[in-house]
Amino acid sequence: MSLSDFIYKRKSIRKYESEGLDEKLLQDVQNYFAKLRPLYCDIAVNFSIVSKESVKGIASLYSPHYIVVTSENKKGYLVNVGFMLQQVDLYLSSIGLGGCWLGMASPKETLIGGGGGMEFVIVFAFGKPSEGLYRELDDFKRKPLDKISNTADSRLEVARLAPSALNLQNYYFVTDDSNTIHVYCAKAGVLTLKRLAKMREIDVGIALAHLYVANSDCFTFFEEANPVEIKGYFYVGSVTLNSQVC
Repeated sequence: MSLSDFIYKRKSIRKYESEGLDEKLLQDVQNYFAKLRPLYCDIAVNFSIVSKESVKGIASLYSPHYIVVTSENKKGYLVNVGFMLQQVDLYLSSIGLGGCWLGMASPKETLIGGGGGMEFVIVFAFGKPSEGLYRELDDFKRKPLDKISNTADSRLEVARLAPSALNLQNYYFVTDDSNTIHVYCAKAGVLTLKRLAKMREIDVGIALAHLYVANSDCFTFFEEANPVEIKGYFYVGSVTLNSQVC
């Protein structure tokens, strides 16, 4: 099976076996980080595998293993992290491991493995699931395509299936006459919690990761100089699926 096949069956795992993974399997995960495709090649990102004792918050309810992600704080860095870490999520699913995004967890140390100038972004739990690892397509609880896109573009079905914070899917896709897909993120309201506001951009990156994995040989991301404005959303970037980059 290809990595894209797991877009249609992965799910967030919240129950894990207490026994940790063996060192070889942890090293396999660590090695996969070097294979990740970034959305922005000029943003430094660090992925650190840590133990349960190194995280705080609701993460204590989850797995013995966590990925802590730090990044340079540059334009697009949250989208970039979502894009890269969702590739890891799908990889874990492909090797029989589960994972879960933890928006309310954080490392006990401010910086882990990042060095100066790196900012903590997100914690991700992973390990051997003690519940069913996969689900049927009918079990996905997602908005219909016409709620997140201006057209019934079948290529966006993989983005529609992407996980997002509270399943809110705070993004919108516009396919124009040139067959370019323009990507937008919902603006945060004044009462939106800061953490949830950040997750909106991470969620856009997650959805873009699904588009990339399903079209890895022809995915191009770029930013237009004068994008069309959409009320309630801000422009993130545009995608074409007709040439290979990076």
